[in-house]
Amino acid sequence: MSRIEKLAVWICRKLLRVEIKFLVAVLTEVLAGRRRDITIRDDFRRNHPHYRQFIVDPNPPRTAPPPPKPAVPSLDWRKLCADYEAKHGKPLRPVKRQATATVVPADHTCHHCGAPSSYLYFNDGKRRSQLRCKVCGCLCPVQRRLRQTKRAKHWCYYCDAALYRWKVQPDATLYKCGNDLCPAYLSALAQLSPAERKLRKQRPSQFSVRYIYREHHFRTDQLQLPSPQTTRVDLGRIHSPDNVVGLVLTFHISFALSSRMTARVLREVFQIPLSYQTVLNPPEADQAVASYLHRFNLAHKGPSDTLCAGDEVYIKINGQWAYTFLFIGAESHKITSYHVAPQRDTRNATIAMNEVARSAPNQHTTHLVFDGLGAYPAAVHFLNAQRRKNRLPPAFTFNQVFGLENLDDQSSQWRPFKQLIERLNRTYRFHTRSACGFDSLNGALVLTVLFVAYYNFLRPHSSLDGDVPVYLDQLYNIPTLQGRWCKLLDLALALPQAA
Repeated sequence: MSRIEKLAVWICRKLLRVEIKFLVAVLTEVLAGRRRDITIRDDFRRNHPHYRQFIVDPNPPRTAPPPPKPAVPSLDWRKLCADYEAKHGKPLRPVKRQATATVVPADHTCHHCGAPSSYLYFNDGKRRSQLRCKVCGCLCPVQRRLRQTKRAKHWCYYCDAALYRWKVQPDATLYKCGNDLCPAYLSALAQLSPAERKLRKQRPSQFSVRYIYREHHFRTDQLQLPSPQTTRVDLGRIHSPDNVVGLVLTFHISFALSSRMTARVLREVFQIPLSYQTVLNPPEADQAVASYLHRFNLAHKGPSDTLCAGDEVYIKINGQWAYTFLFIGAESHKITSYHVAPQRDTRNATIAMNEVARSAPNQHTTHLVFDGLGAYPAAVHFLNAQRRKNRLPPAFTFNQVFGLENLDDQSSQWRPFKQLIERLNRTYRFHTRSACGFDSLNGALVLTVLFVAYYNFLRPHSSLDGDVPVYLDQLYNIPTLQGRWCKLLDLALALPQAA
């Protein structure tokens, strides 16, 4: 059953006959162009799937120039000499030298027929830079000039042509292959539909058909995973007999209650006089706890899975869109990396992936699954290139899942892992929805750190038969959730401070 038929069945189940007639009348007016307030979805993207398609080629460029190709003679000098002898009745004699200076070196041969140096003579007088062959009569230079590629840094993976510098951006330099006979270029042109070929004549810059390499210039300090702002408050002094901090974290983080609702529950159920602002501000709760739990998350999450899925979640900071990068293991279902950033560019994707690579077991290659965002493949290529410079195996391989439907074999195979990260995104949104946005990047990072600590160490997972993704022996015999939160804080406080 097609999508249109399923939609018709749904309409018949949900609407009455009178409503269906009214719907048909409205659609008729839309098709006739009498409803200016309703626009029909344009099928431009369906007819032009390659229009403005950002693709990062998975193959890295070559870093060494290709060896020069030896000249292959198109004629056979022996056959030409035999034809001459048959035509004139005498063999073709070698060149008669008038002086020793005119002797051609013995290692020179004709580029066209392969005749030896005895049949070659200088054709340009005292310059002696050009040879003429007595057998075939063709000209050839004494020294074959190679294409100037001394300034080139990279060569095309497919055709070995030198890449030229195309664009210079603040964080990257783009190199492009300009060879019109490149196999990658010809293959990309063949994939364009007739409508796309026609549109490409008008907008050639909107179709990516050539091999492009992006060389990013990230410094080491730019790829460090940021941590929440530290606080001078000593959490060891604020533990009370009522486990106030544990109760706050239980209701505010584990049960995803808002700060006002958390304060109300503590006040009306446990008779703890606590304001909603106290729930948010240090020293009582979030920020003071997050600065310790961030180091604990990174130290005790364990090695990353060999297969991880990644995606970014939309959040709002001061009314502007921001993003939280999350990576989850396919087997353990633990969050292996998290990063809050104002943009979803290559640098921020690299920061999140770098944490996955840091915790990879024995520096093994990790396979990643993510969507069609171009920042992910670019980050993979950058990290693998850095490891190749250190003579290490590549850190990542990857597959991309495009769209909401399985239109290709790759999306069909890796769709379950993409759904795994989408399920994590939905859980993250549920636990951050009560915040109704954030007023600073640090506030978003604080809540993310607390969510990851709860998800990895305290939250039972149905796919793991009710177990937590990261098991800790110290939390096994504690029956209450607030008690496990307090014990988790004690373990975080016991970690040595970073130098």
